[in-house]
Amino acid sequence: MTSFDIHLHHSIHDIEPALWDRLSAGCSFQSHRWYAFGERAMADCRPTYLIVQQDDKLLAAAVLFKIHNEPLPLPHATRRLLEAYFRRKPMLICRSPLADAPGLILPEGPLRAQVLTLLTNAARQELERERGSFLLFDFLSSDEVEHWTPGFSRLTLAAPGTSMTLTHESFEAYLAANKRTRNDYYHTLRKAKENDLHLRRCSQVENVDAALELIQRVAQKHNSLPNPWTRGMLENLSMIDATWFEVHQKGKMVGCIVTMRDNGVQIATALGLAGIPFTYFMLIYATIQEAFEQGVKQFRLGSGAYEVKRRLGFQIENTNHVMAEASALLPKILMKFASK
Repeated sequence: MTSFDIHLHHSIHDIEPALWDRLSAGCSFQSHRWYAFGERAMADCRPTYLIVQQDDKLLAAAVLFKIHNEPLPLPHATRRLLEAYFRRKPMLICRSPLADAPGLILPEGPLRAQVLTLLTNAARQELERERGSFLLFDFLSSDEVEHWTPGFSRLTLAAPGTSMTLTHESFEAYLAANKRTRNDYYHTLRKAKENDLHLRRCSQVENVDAALELIQRVAQKHNSLPNPWTRGMLENLSMIDATWFEVHQKGKMVGCIVTMRDNGVQIATALGLAGIPFTYFMLIYATIQEAFEQGVKQFRLGSGAYEVKRRLGFQIENTNHVMAEASALLPKILMKFASK
């Protein structure tokens, strides 16, 4: 069995950027710059970087965030009862911050299983040191969970994300390839003009409170919990490659969304709407156009509205699996119910 060293850090700034970016090359939302942004936006969640090193080379990593306020999809009464518990017994979640992506970087080939076991065991030790409740590795594919370290339970999220691989050379070519999409796009532009809707692209958010109000409206409409780190994300967009979109009507913001890019992949999140017709499609078409203009290879658009997204060329992702381990009786009971 090959021998490795494992190192622990609590900030990405303790790791040399060139070394980290060499390790994370080709892994979306895993760059040094992205984690620096994530640490700032999620300032209340201390990270732990578990680094597997072989000689002077970084071979693998698992990034754990200590989270007290994960927006779990639980009944309101149950969630309130658990809030105090999680303040004392936090979760350790291995994920890339604010990207619905795993925080795990593994080598390909025969070393993969050995390194995964090393990292998961180190994560278990960290959970014990932190006196945490759950250890979670989320946003995994079905193939990844099939070859996981023994001892974990497998959960599957009900609402997978969506993504589109950009195969056309331009936004115009994308429209030309689908008559229905092209007609819908120009229909949206005409209706936007008739309704005095104006789209703005910005590098930062000027009115965070107004944006959060619109984002909250969307969350309430879908009975979902607001992301507790949205404000931190919006206030720190200048740290990453991002574009902020606003739709205005008569000088008032009535829609918003942000696109963020890392290592050749774009995501869109923080959708906010005031219920004005055609605002949603204005924003979605703008983000697709942005993906082509920025030259990314893949665009991820999150969950929900699956039929609409399918017509636009998006497909459901196979990354809605979680490997979980509980540290005590109450977390084990909760995980048993969650797995049903």
